[in-house]
Amino acid sequence: MQHATTVEVASFGEPLIGIYPPGGCSIADDVPLSKTWGGDTSNLALAICKLGHQSAYISRVGDDGFGQSFLKLWQDAGVNTSQVRVDQEHRTGLYFISYQAGKHVFTYYRQNSAACWISSEDIDWEFLREVKVLHLSGISQAISQQALAVSFDLLKFAKAHHILVSYDVNYRPPLWRPDIAKAIVKHTIEEYVDLLEITDEEMNVFGWGEQPENLCRYLARVPNLCAVKMGARGSYIRQGTRELRIEPCPIDVVDTVGAGDAFDAGVIAGMLEEMEFEQLGRFANAVAAFTCRDVGPLRAQPTKEDMQTFLETPRSSLEGSNQKRF
Repeated sequence: MQHATTVEVASFGEPLIGIYPPGGCSIADDVPLSKTWGGDTSNLALAICKLGHQSAYISRVGDDGFGQSFLKLWQDAGVNTSQVRVDQEHRTGLYFISYQAGKHVFTYYRQNSAACWISSEDIDWEFLREVKVLHLSGISQAISQQALAVSFDLLKFAKAHHILVSYDVNYRPPLWRPDIAKAIVKHTIEEYVDLLEITDEEMNVFGWGEQPENLCRYLARVPNLCAVKMGARGSYIRQGTRELRIEPCPIDVVDTVGAGDAFDAGVIAGMLEEMEFEQLGRFANAVAAFTCRDVGPLRAQPTKEDMQTFLETPRSSLEGSNQKRF
């Protein structure tokens, strides 16, 4: 039986099955397709377990093969699924990947998915009392009005019970307009968030400038830790008056899907382990980079042991003429 006291991180959102063509191809091409498991907050719950901590997932899945495969995936990985409800009426969501001009293009089939119908009545609130960190994202809020309402119930509960809130903006234009997203995201950050994860592109979309050092100028209340993800340019973290730009890791980049979610998991794991400021930033950056070494968000997610080896390897031995940086 899975117990609440073993859970350090509760992640709320929508799981999605991902369908991939071979690298460089489109789903319109006559090529074999492969399946993976995705969804930003599910990726994080799995990454947390691989980094040596205990997580739980809060969501709904359909009573279908995809939903059953998610439940097995989570349980095999050690993710607590006591807060995942099986929906008899709605299906598990999907996304398809195409590669166009070297970039990922997503096609989503998530409207009216099981996760969109999440209810606060689905949640065992006593279960959450002992959780140390609540994680959610802008996607968690944007998939439906029901999910948005649940997100704020969770945020209010976390605030009342002194649970740290980790929030990844993860803005997706197909889900909500920039003005609506900005208003909800800004309110969420200023009222509830302790650990903020955002990209430099999202800052620009919301009119918060292009330099990560300027983020705090646009927030009435600055979270305890702010992390700006900049892809191939590395990352930036700020805590109080301390700030640090972190150089990208030299690795062979195969696929960047899920790297941001892995970064978030690194930030949370670093906080749970009370890492020093600079160590935490470099750890999160490395967790994200390591995830880019294979296709999809899960295949290359590192374990705690992987990270120890990776971070202890001299940087000079990682450098290569054909390696990209992330």
